[in-house]
Amino acid sequence: MMKSIKKNVSSYLLDAKNEIFNADAILAYWSDGDLNNWGDALNPILIHNISGKWPTLARPHINIKNKPVFRVVGSILDGCSDRNAVIWGSGFISASGKFMTEPRSICAVRGPLTRDLIIKQGIECPEVYGDPALLYPIFYCPNINKKYELGIVPHYIDKNSPLLKQFEGRSDVKIINIQGGINDFVDDICGCKRIASSSLHGIIASDAYGIPSTWVKLSENVVGNGFKFLDYFLSVGRLEREPLTISKKTTISDIYDSFNPYTINIDLNHLLEVCPFNKCSSQKNERKY
Repeated sequence: MMKSIKKNVSSYLLDAKNEIFNADAILAYWSDGDLNNWGDALNPILIHNISGKWPTLARPHINIKNKPVFRVVGSILDGCSDRNAVIWGSGFISASGKFMTEPRSICAVRGPLTRDLIIKQGIECPEVYGDPALLYPIFYCPNINKKYELGIVPHYIDKNSPLLKQFEGRSDVKIINIQGGINDFVDDICGCKRIASSSLHGIIASDAYGIPSTWVKLSENVVGNGFKFLDYFLSVGRLEREPLTISKKTTISDIYDSFNPYTINIDLNHLLEVCPFNKCSSQKNERKY
């Protein structure tokens, strides 16, 4: 316990020092902590790959020089009260999401549902969409043999669901841990022919690497009533509106039957062009699954 507290205090002081004294420091906000959820943990790595600099996790009340604070991957806009926030690709988690303070600027948001909520607050928001996690294959694109017919990605809150037991132990199915290492998770995704996920970033990672995916529901515990899923699907032209609800009677065939052909259509070129810390090349992405 004391070791954890000392680690957090040390991290806080180091970040505070960077915010105040390092003129070149890139400040960003992401969901930090012990969860190590893939989408959240991807933030500093993605920002580093694009900008060439490691970001500092912005700490409340320390940004005395009013540097921009980038919000990138994740549902991290709800209740945002940072007037220095610069939004590039993040979104709200539910239909009731709103800012507490108008951000400094908005370059892109995850999807049109997030944009609608922002506009309803009387805040201008460009019609530029995309979860920046879709760009990760630019920086890490493994050549992995497909070992499994199906990968199942439970949201971290679903990882101990008893409904997963019926699929464990099968040689053709892999239960994928979204709280593993950044590249380990990608390797696991790419090692499967198809992905069924109750985690949004399980679906986004699959789309990024060209693996067909389907949305499944393992519990009522994922916050937001599906808002973030629909927000993302609309941003890339996917037609799903409801998940497959997994029960004790659900079979592998039922999951396979829930897959429908779709095309991901999003201009990643433009998403990168509007990135406020972009120092890399860009590309357009249109794939069929």
